[in-house]
Amino acid sequence: MKTYIADLETTVYEGQTETEAWASAIVDLSLPNETESVIIHHSLEETLDYLDYQSEDAILYYHNLKFDGQFWLYYLLYVKHFKQGYETLSDNTIVFKKSYDLNNNELIYTISDMGQWYTITFKYHEHTYTLKDSLKLLPFAVRYIGKSFKTKHQKLDMEYKGYRYAGCEITDEEKQYIANDVLVMKEALEIMFSEGHNSLTIGTCCLKEFKRLMGKYDYETFFPPLQNIDIDSKIYDSNNADEYIRNSYRGGWCYRVDGAERIICKQGVTADVNSLYPSMMHSQSGNRYPVGKPYFWSGNFIPSKATENNHYYFIRIRTRFYLKDGKLPFIQIKRNPLYKSTEMLKTSDVYIKSTGKYTAYYTDINGEVHDTRVTMTLTCTDYELLLEHYNLIDFEILDGCWFFSEIGIFDEYINKYKEIKMKSKGAQRQIAKLFLNNLYGKLATSTISSFKYAVTLDDVIHFSVQNEANKTPIYIACGSAITSYSRNFTIRTAQANYYGASKHGFKYADTDSIHCDLKPSQLKGLRIDDNDFCAWKLESYWDSAIFIRQKTYVEHVTHEDRQPIEHPYYNIKCAGMPEKCKQLFITSMQPTETINFDNYTNEEQQFLKTKRTIDDFTFGLTIPGKLLPRTIKGGVILEDTNFTLIK
Repeated sequence: MKTYIADLETTVYEGQTETEAWASAIVDLSLPNETESVIIHHSLEETLDYLDYQSEDAILYYHNLKFDGQFWLYYLLYVKHFKQGYETLSDNTIVFKKSYDLNNNELIYTISDMGQWYTITFKYHEHTYTLKDSLKLLPFAVRYIGKSFKTKHQKLDMEYKGYRYAGCEITDEEKQYIANDVLVMKEALEIMFSEGHNSLTIGTCCLKEFKRLMGKYDYETFFPPLQNIDIDSKIYDSNNADEYIRNSYRGGWCYRVDGAERIICKQGVTADVNSLYPSMMHSQSGNRYPVGKPYFWSGNFIPSKATENNHYYFIRIRTRFYLKDGKLPFIQIKRNPLYKSTEMLKTSDVYIKSTGKYTAYYTDINGEVHDTRVTMTLTCTDYELLLEHYNLIDFEILDGCWFFSEIGIFDEYINKYKEIKMKSKGAQRQIAKLFLNNLYGKLATSTISSFKYAVTLDDVIHFSVQNEANKTPIYIACGSAITSYSRNFTIRTAQANYYGASKHGFKYADTDSIHCDLKPSQLKGLRIDDNDFCAWKLESYWDSAIFIRQKTYVEHVTHEDRQPIEHPYYNIKCAGMPEKCKQLFITSMQPTETINFDNYTNEEQQFLKTKRTIDDFTFGLTIPGKLLPRTIKGGVILEDTNFTLIK
């Protein structure tokens, strides 16, 4: 079986109602890394003919299969008239074939319910071809991979817009651009594959390496399948141990201090934890992790066994809660219409919009009155922090489970990649960072396996979703504990520097960073070290900043790594805002006479004619330059639209 790196260039022009690939590049991974080895076809038809001529099975890696895959899927279904390799059962559920069961001119694919594309596999003239997404192995843009891996070839620039079509002439400059894209990825994947990292995703690669280092016996002893441990759902409201503990799993702590969105903060510092998750997993942190099988209890108590030093427990409680004075909130209630799922709650009381007040009781649509007690499953780490930060009313322990715990179970894996990261540069350093930061997430793998399947209508591919939850999890007990320790590390440091919204101090946090309008010498509770685990690096100093909401802020950076920089710059973080929009906003803060308007579209020129300041970065801000994908005949196009900062 051959392995290729491939890429498509697709049509982009004004008023288009259909699209196609006008260039299709492919390079054999086994060939020398020279530009001449890249074959550039004028269409997908030529690429398929080329593969057919080789007369062997093949894997083709595309960097962002979600885009390129739509063109292949359309071509195979509409042009080549392939059939989808699945059957519909009596209950209308769809079951895809395995790749080895495919007939000629049949295809299957793996697309998650969240729109993540993993593979497309099809059989043609007795040979099987699988398209894979290299973005799942190296989750960075091609340009970043080229720079950080220090590859021989680097991504070039090209004008995408212009009337092109399958079979059109491809200029030498266009050929060079297309060739470089696949050669950058060829170099990067060669390094990954040479070390045996050829699984479908980086998370799977990490787990595979962790298992190898730990050994099969120890791994199976420490991490038994919790989904196979049945419990009484009438008591624990869960069918098995995995389901019970999974309710305690939460992500990072992202919080903006209430009131900070209305002020321009001055003279501050941003501090980042060095490798937060690996730090919390390493024995240097002192953290102990659950292993083996759990022991459940039921009733309004915590067994003394659960709190012993070599144990770790999970607990389910029912309570109303109220934030203590001077404490930072961190509780979120998910999947409950009474609460905003992204909000760090100060109280479990429900806000009644008509009265503008919070209440401890509410009336449902049937006229029945309920109190606002909530049921939560927590790690013992989160539970201890809950007791410190909140007053609990009508509190009750429902049940829980405890594990024996171990320290240092991740050390061999983490030490290996920490040393590589410290001693290496370029590709090896980037790969080490990937392996340090992606194991924890794999341990918490969800059981959700819902997927999308294609529906062909009106010359356009649409997708429907089939809901499933039969994926095999890994070991949620450790996955939940890791994220819990990590949240607590950040929250406790933020709390040590919090003096209230109206005073200087902590203003914003996002998982592994805190942002404070304090001098570095005023920071408390931080061990400053640029490299060591469980320590903080002073990433930047800024002279002005505004924090709008979670993952939305601007800082004017004057220092990096505690050193002044020659050209201070605006650092914009805004979820969903494309880089082009960020640069347009930054440019609009420059004096109008310094802007070369010839470099911008008419809509962008109109935006730039208004002089802005950091104060204008607020709700309602609308910036041109966002590209929105739209499925049309042939594949997908990216349409120009605006980005609006919506409250």
